[in-house]
Amino acid sequence: MKGRIKLLAGMCCMVMAGICFANGVQDTTGKKASHYDLVMGTAGTAGTYYVVGAAMAASINKNSKLVNVVVQPTMGSIENLNLADTDGIQLGFSNSDGVYWAATGTGTYKRKLHIKAVMNLYRSQGQMVALKSSGIKTYRDLKGKKVNLGPSGQTVVEISKSVLRAYGIDPEKDITSFNLSVDEGLSKLKDGEIDASFFCAAYPAAGVVNIASTTPVQLVDIDPAILKKVCDENPFYDSGKIPAGIYKGQNTDIQVVEMVTEIFASEAAPDEAIYEFVKQALETQPQYVNAHVSIREIKPENACKCATEIHPGALRYYREKGLIK
Repeated sequence: MKGRIKLLAGMCCMVMAGICFANGVQDTTGKKASHYDLVMGTAGTAGTYYVVGAAMAASINKNSKLVNVVVQPTMGSIENLNLADTDGIQLGFSNSDGVYWAATGTGTYKRKLHIKAVMNLYRSQGQMVALKSSGIKTYRDLKGKKVNLGPSGQTVVEISKSVLRAYGIDPEKDITSFNLSVDEGLSKLKDGEIDASFFCAAYPAAGVVNIASTTPVQLVDIDPAILKKVCDENPFYDSGKIPAGIYKGQNTDIQVVEMVTEIFASEAAPDEAIYEFVKQALETQPQYVNAHVSIREIKPENACKCATEIHPGALRYYREKGLIK
């Protein structure tokens, strides 16, 4: 019941984000605001987006007198991008492909969304987790199985489908596919309702750590030649690996698809608020770096390397620091 109340409260805050945000902006007089409330969409609580976002927000809120960041669990990248397009949230997490497609009106988008890049964060891995009892060791073994490909409409679904097709497996015909969130997918995997579940997160993902502690699971490997083919066909993907020992029972390195995780902003988010967000996120990084290993990758020289147009507030910070001319 407490979890349901918390979720409903979060949804209410997200729906009313425009109201909360407006309360912090003195736009009727043209004066700068004394305080900004920024709602930041992440993903399910079992994934890295939420863990990193919560740690970053706590540090920013502790150190800034200008902004307060409210972390919102969501369905992930696409929901975040769509919410930011209408200023339903002011900030959001996504893979770099989603940000690029949304900002340019390409890929899965037929028009440009009202979003701007803010900062690159870290590299995430596409992780397919299977029950050991299923006998699944590589993607080739997924044929005929019950597989969660990720939430419907999310960029992670395209990653999992790309690998399956490279193996000659039709994701529409050769598997029984599901479109579940990270949390739902791992829950149904634990209960034996599906054989494998795919999601994108920086290792170690909290959800996999938790399920591996009680249920025999294993990560699904990708053949190096297949992995190279998939990455060569998509400029946003790269070859990576999850080292042995990251998860309980994982005794070998696992080949995976990697991509960059970014934070983006609504175009409507005030420059002053985004400037302060970036400043605090980068300059207080040592205070939250221990929340997750991926946070070690969050550095100014990497943060500014965005593939699309950068929000003016973030751009101001990068220019002041000499990171962008």
